[in-house]
Amino acid sequence: MSATFFLTWLAGTLLPLGALWLVWRLALRGERCFGYNRALLLLAPVLATMLPLLPRPDLPLWLSNPAMSAVAAKTGVAVLLPVVQVGAAAGPAIDWSIWTWLGVVYLAGVALGFTRLAWQTGRLWKLAHHLPREVRPGYVLAYTGGRLPTSSFGQVVFWDETAPLTPAEASAVLAHELAHVQQRHTRDVLWLEAWRVVLWPNPFSHLLLPALRLTHELLADQAAATAETLEAHAAPYPTLLARLAARQLGGPAYSTLLQPFHFSFTLTRIAMLQNQIPVRRWKQWLLLPLLGGMFLVACQITSALGQVVPRPPPPPVLTDLPELRSGGGQKALLWAISSRVVYPSGVLADQQQTGQLVVQFKVGADGHVRDAQVLRSLAPAYDAAVLAAVRQLPVLKPARQHGQAIEQTLTLPLEFAARPARWRVAE
Repeated sequence: MSATFFLTWLAGTLLPLGALWLVWRLALRGERCFGYNRALLLLAPVLATMLPLLPRPDLPLWLSNPAMSAVAAKTGVAVLLPVVQVGAAAGPAIDWSIWTWLGVVYLAGVALGFTRLAWQTGRLWKLAHHLPREVRPGYVLAYTGGRLPTSSFGQVVFWDETAPLTPAEASAVLAHELAHVQQRHTRDVLWLEAWRVVLWPNPFSHLLLPALRLTHELLADQAAATAETLEAHAAPYPTLLARLAARQLGGPAYSTLLQPFHFSFTLTRIAMLQNQIPVRRWKQWLLLPLLGGMFLVACQITSALGQVVPRPPPPPVLTDLPELRSGGGQKALLWAISSRVVYPSGVLADQQQTGQLVVQFKVGADGHVRDAQVLRSLAPAYDAAVLAAVRQLPVLKPARQHGQAIEQTLTLPLEFAARPARWRVAE
């Protein structure tokens, strides 16, 4: 997989991920369909990464890359060869283009993100095993002594025994944290943390996690408020939530992987506890037309970003493509063409160009090269030099179909850099 294709796919995730987040933020955030919202946020990165990879329907040429439309119209059933760098040094070499550098930066960010995630997870695991612990049915209670706020991670509930809570209030807080444990919210957080690392250049990947954590808190609040753990004379659960959240200001910090009771969005949580409006189902059905529209738009965006040549009718099934008599496959044939390019005198100073030139030629059943033509021009001098190089090719091994030699049309893109490593100039 080339760096260009991969980064084009990564850019293609921007629109679907942003659209899914906006649906949650504008339509579903105020609804009490917490389980639906949780599933949407967990599936959002999967949908966003799969949409750009789905097979695209045949698009009219005006919807595809306009720079390659003319090429596509002429290629017919030609075999499109890989892009070759003209004038590069002999032997394989890495093309350190801007795409390659962007790929290196992306991979470095992924490595750094996973290292950070592993360090945070290991730190919490180690802390959970070094604190005083009490094993209870279905969970472990770890006493923090005020070092961490009351929170949860996996099956462990970090309990701040120094917090001034009445027995009824402590029971309500514990019910809230046990809802996180029983519904496996830590697994959700680690899932989205991993996706945030993979999609770190996408800004919406960083907005999904706060949205999910708010949804987790609303689910846990709902479980705690309906558990009837507060005594009749105790303060209602929303009042308890507001009082403890206010007291937590300036308190001990916590890891982003924890599920703390004193989470932000306190006013939103209290408002949702008071909200008795039935869920408006039509907002949930918005997702279906949204996904269909995003797929159609993604077809155009990926085509525009990715130097996509509209697919012509499938060529005949070939046993072998044309190659040099000495063998070496496509790589040797590409090198034979690029190494034969001879530039007219004065081209270095007066006509230096950068960009891609596309040439097409036929290799007959007898192996002779003929009908060379330029499909995408760079400059007259460059066109003439490439055509001369193609016409100087020796007799090749012809393409074969079912063991029989046949004529085959080849289309070759040649990439010209500003100062190729080796330029031969005609005397």
